[in-house]
Amino acid sequence: MADSLFYNPFLRIKDDTLKKLLGTGKRYVVIQRFQWPGQPPQKTFLLSAYANEPEARFHEQQLRPNEGKLQDLLDLNQYQAISKLLKNESGLTVFYNGTIDAKHEKRLQKAFVKNVSAYIHYIRMKKEDHYDVRIFAEYGRLKAEITSGENSHTALFYDMIK
Repeated sequence: MADSLFYNPFLRIKDDTLKKLLGTGKRYVVIQRFQWPGQPPQKTFLLSAYANEPEARFHEQQLRPNEGKLQDLLDLNQYQAISKLLKNESGLTVFYNGTIDAKHEKRLQKAFVKNVSAYIHYIRMKKEDHYDVRIFAEYGRLKAEITSGENSHTALFYDMIK
């Protein structure tokens, strides 16, 4: 049970992570609000990194009002603003939006199988043979696509597991 309450596939960002991102050429970051079980609402954020500005701007355009914004790590003021968020005394937690690989997807499916099953029952999705669940990150939002035969439903993963 504890695994399902607290398993989070995203890594917590520390100040040295920003330097590593710059070292790999990822100077643009989108930082946005993030919901996850066991994390305080309004105090948890997800950071997505990009090497090119158009891709980062496109991500930013997908956000709802006040959900987040684009920052350029080469701009000293913006770098320092993000760095300040990473300090323990800020009371905020920032996670890195890495790719959800097969290992993390399987662990998420296992940890939250009961929650996802309850969600499928709640939405009354028709079952043709069996259900397949694919978990993926899209513009800083963890989503799940449930399919069964020709039926398909995509939703925020958090809404399925809360």
